[in-house]
Amino acid sequence: MKLLPEESQWELLTTAGLREDFQAVWIEGDDIDAITAELKIDPTATLECDLATALRWSSMDPRTLVLWMGGHSPGWTFALVLAGSSSDLSLPDRRTFDFCYAREIDEFYGVSGLCGEEGLDDLDLNDDRGGEDDLDPHLIAVGRVTGRFIDRDWLAERRTLCRVPAARTS
Repeated sequence: MKLLPEESQWELLTTAGLREDFQAVWIEGDDIDAITAELKIDPTATLECDLATALRWSSMDPRTLVLWMGGHSPGWTFALVLAGSSSDLSLPDRRTFDFCYAREIDEFYGVSGLCGEEGLDDLDLNDDRGGEDDLDPHLIAVGRVTGRFIDRDWLAERRTLCRVPAARTS
């Protein structure tokens, strides 16, 4: 794997339609069935679709966690949060990289756990907060750790659109 992607990660995402807030989680593990079972997602209530179709769901009720989820690379799954909050995604037995950018205030909160990873010394990751100009180094770091950068083929893949049931307390 190259150290740097061929294209800006953030520009690829915005060109694909992610022009507003961006919340995503890279989840360790590539067994989608196991991950959806952990999240208690009903497999009969999902839709395989492309990103453009999934983005139409981003205006759902923000209290409902809606994901566009699928393979990222061997050993990793990607979940784009279309509605709700990635903080509602509970996978305590899996390593995750949670990324959130709020365009309205031009601030991102990212990706805890990256600074301790090997092979990222050349990237400016001193802080896990910043503005839009700081997004690419963090997205590149996630790509290095997970073994795949975002590219046009990645953006064209179909993934599963699903609603994550709210956690119930007894």
